[in-house]
Amino acid sequence: MRVNTPKFNQYLANSLEKFSNNGGEKVSNYVNAAGKMVIAPLVIMHNPFTHEDKDNRKWAAIKQPVEAVITIGMQLASLAFLFKGIDSLIKKGKINFKFVEEATKDASKIPTKILEACGNDKEKAVKMYREQFNEIFKDRVGAVLSALIYVPVLAVSNKIYPKIAKKLVNKDENKSTK
Repeated sequence: MRVNTPKFNQYLANSLEKFSNNGGEKVSNYVNAAGKMVIAPLVIMHNPFTHEDKDNRKWAAIKQPVEAVITIGMQLASLAFLFKGIDSLIKKGKINFKFVEEATKDASKIPTKILEACGNDKEKAVKMYREQFNEIFKDRVGAVLSALIYVPVLAVSNKIYPKIAKKLVNKDENKSTK
């Protein structure tokens, strides 16, 4: 079977663009969780350079998907709460951006691409410009929040995963071989 390379490349480029337009911090969380759920356990289980027994590798591998589920749940819940609060403050006019305020007074401050995308309609262009700033702001604040909740995520994960691992590995404790 032969793949039509230009069509495939265009499909891949369009897919990546859609994926990246969904929000930087959310996308980062999804990619990180996917890696922890799939790649990390495989690497741990099939590492040819380790001298650990199979049960110890299973024990270590189980933590990755458990932590991924906890992380994605806690981060998405906290980001949703944060973004709702930011949107509320924006609607009330308590969060404004200098560039957007200047653009409302002077259309020459609006980037040309935004003006062209809005058919040179100043009101639509200012609205789009404001939305872009709001999304960038939420993404940056979301990145800070994700970093701040990392320790609580690990604490919850460290409480839950041993219980799951004991059921799956049938082992009372993780013992290393020497």
